[in-house]
Amino acid sequence: MHDGKLFVVNIKSSGEYAVLNAVDEELLGKRISEGAYSMFIDPRYFDGERVDEQGLRDLIRSNSIVNLVGNRAVQVAIDMGFGSSDAVRVIGGIKFLIIYKFVGNY
Repeated sequence: MHDGKLFVVNIKSSGEYAVLNAVDEELLGKRISEGAYSMFIDPRYFDGERVDEQGLRDLIRSNSIVNLVGNRAVQVAIDMGFGSSDAVRVIGGIKFLIIYKFVGNY
């Protein structure tokens, strides 16, 4: 386990698709900027249930599309073997990672 801080999670659904959004709780409502890039961690989009690290791990395992914002949330996914450090983007020292888990025959 990491530091015992919480994550804010919600699942947005559209048709047959669902996206797990997870953010380090302390980033909710903050603006992250670096150079020409800026992102507002808007509570209207990101706010939801508070979970501990185990709760986040369970949700990452059970969702096929995962949108992570925050150094702690991204590290949980990397520690689990989801995603790669090469796929992580950083704005203003804050990490972002999107995971797509494909299953079935294509």
